[in-house]
Amino acid sequence: MPEIIVVLLVIAILVVLALPQIISSRRLFRFSAMQRQVASSLVDARQKAMSQRTPITFRYNNFNKQIIYYGGSFGVFNDSKNRVIELSGAGVASSEIVYGRPSGAPASALSDSSNMTPLTSGVVDITFQSDGSVIDSGNNPTNNALFFYNQKYARESAFAISILGAGGRVKVWRYNRYITEYVE
Repeated sequence: MPEIIVVLLVIAILVVLALPQIISSRRLFRFSAMQRQVASSLVDARQKAMSQRTPITFRYNNFNKQIIYYGGSFGVFNDSKNRVIELSGAGVASSEIVYGRPSGAPASALSDSSNMTPLTSGVVDITFQSDGSVIDSGNNPTNNALFFYNQKYARESAFAISILGAGGRVKVWRYNRYITEYVE
């Protein structure tokens, strides 16, 4: 009987020690699901622009942590046909989602030469053309990059998604805190 109590005590201690790590891992996993959501939304917006042969705008709104597509069959901005995707939820609170780089992360461009697209009035607009490219107001291909991290686990959760203007290619980057750079 004392052996069973000792075994149960050891198991209880291990559970108490492991529980915070398990909870932390679940939050990071949920945040990585958000990364996949942003990347797949960008790819989807590009594909819609090409299939509909019309510009489609992907908008990230930092105030309400939403992605909105508009243009083509999605109508003009604020139309009921816009596709709206909430990034918060599923275990990630909107207060945890931060647009930008965590402290200590390099501010330099990614190795594909894209750099963080600044928020303009709290939003980032990326408009995919009918050929899948992204161009600026002067009709020149422009590279964009969206950077996010979880406020509670900044360095562990930081990621970037670059959009290469000429072809509209979407690339996902994770911050590697050990070599202090974003890697593909």
